[in-house]
Amino acid sequence: MSRYITASEYAARRERLFAALPAGSLAIICSNPEVLRNGSDNTFSYRASSDILYLTGFTEANCMLVFDKTGLSGSASSNEHSAGKGQNRFIMFVQPHSPAEEIWHGKRAGVSGAESDFGADRAYKIGSAKMVLSRLAKKAKAIYFKSGVNAKLDAIVTNALADKATGQRDPLAIVAEQRLVKSAAELAIMRRSGQVGSVAHRAAMSHCLAGRSEFALKGVLEFVFATNGGVASYDTIVAAGVNGLCLHYPAGLSTLNNGDMVLIDAGSEIAGYASDISRTFPVSGRFTVAQKELYEVVLASQLAAIAAIKPGVTWGQLEKICEDVLVNGLNSLGFPMGKGGLSMSDVMPHGLGHWLGLDVHDVGKYRQRSQVEAAKSGRSAGKKRGKDVDRPFLEGMVLTIEPGVYLSLTDKRIPEPYRGICIRIEDNIEVTANGAYVQTDAPKSVQEIEEFMDYARNVRAECGDDALGIHIKLED
Repeated sequence: MSRYITASEYAARRERLFAALPAGSLAIICSNPEVLRNGSDNTFSYRASSDILYLTGFTEANCMLVFDKTGLSGSASSNEHSAGKGQNRFIMFVQPHSPAEEIWHGKRAGVSGAESDFGADRAYKIGSAKMVLSRLAKKAKAIYFKSGVNAKLDAIVTNALADKATGQRDPLAIVAEQRLVKSAAELAIMRRSGQVGSVAHRAAMSHCLAGRSEFALKGVLEFVFATNGGVASYDTIVAAGVNGLCLHYPAGLSTLNNGDMVLIDAGSEIAGYASDISRTFPVSGRFTVAQKELYEVVLASQLAAIAAIKPGVTWGQLEKICEDVLVNGLNSLGFPMGKGGLSMSDVMPHGLGHWLGLDVHDVGKYRQRSQVEAAKSGRSAGKKRGKDVDRPFLEGMVLTIEPGVYLSLTDKRIPEPYRGICIRIEDNIEVTANGAYVQTDAPKSVQEIEEFMDYARNVRAECGDDALGIHIKLED
């Protein structure tokens, strides 16, 4: 069980899912598979699927959650009902205790732990899933199951459902909507994750020196994550110079050179919840004139978008604000923005941001169905029709704002002093009742970055590189 989320909060999340399911339905959610890294038994480090984390806090592989509203208990007796539970039964299928397996891979919760620690009304060994699901499916009026998550468990579910394999609905779409607005406990974890990520970015700035590799800065970042009880929330990006033209460039062996900028996109994950932070700064600690001019245009666009965030505002409104600032700023630097010149996609080929939560690109639709008055002729007055519109922000949503510019070395429409410069600035924003709360605070302005890197350089000169340290631990 999570140390951050209470058992009652997990139970309330499951009850919301039950409430969204119709009577007589059966919803099945499978875990992510373990994936081989190399050889026949060496897997990548396992990370539980976010929906299972959200509903239970359960972190083991090879499990299945079942939300049963068929009226059956899933026990050997088809007439057995859950006392006090009405039609709702939460069932878990898990790996059983196995001394032979646990000596290699750690202790399992087992069937008893799934019931006592993770809130299952009934739990079974994963090997019993086909038999139990077959019984439940016979009376199910609707099946909610998303295939393609885990091929091994898919096969079990498909065989169990038999003739009910068609017309299935997606239970994860329901959970995605519920995950969009974060609880107080979730926001507390995400603020912590943002703090850890911000400290890691400061450490990387401190240890940025010409001649070092991108890998070296990646190691600094991830050491700080681990020191504070976290891991990287995605593959850490450290891109020196023109490597930043690749948006998801992985840290590699390229050398950091004076005169270049380094773009870092890295976040920590605490208890499953991600931060996602980007900073771009000069390897030397001092911006050139062209770097500073361009950087301040990007920063101005980010600050303008953040200032506009509040409940009711939409992504489309933020994108318009950001684009206006970027276009005007780039035009002032001699960029031919607009018709016959450069488009926004030429300089910023990605969106302004994304939802953030248990997934770094978190679930939840960016547009939603809205009922509007029919305007076309032939429709009666007051008749409604569906229309997709930008989703307005709600208090408790968390998102990133990450404008950037990525300027080709060879595009002659770009003024020569700016060619090859890549900049991205990204922070994590919590929507509050009155506006925006920025969860991340790594140095961001030109002055902050230069002063911070000056300080690191002075400490290094006086006391040696080891004096900077990277074992930065936040207070709990």
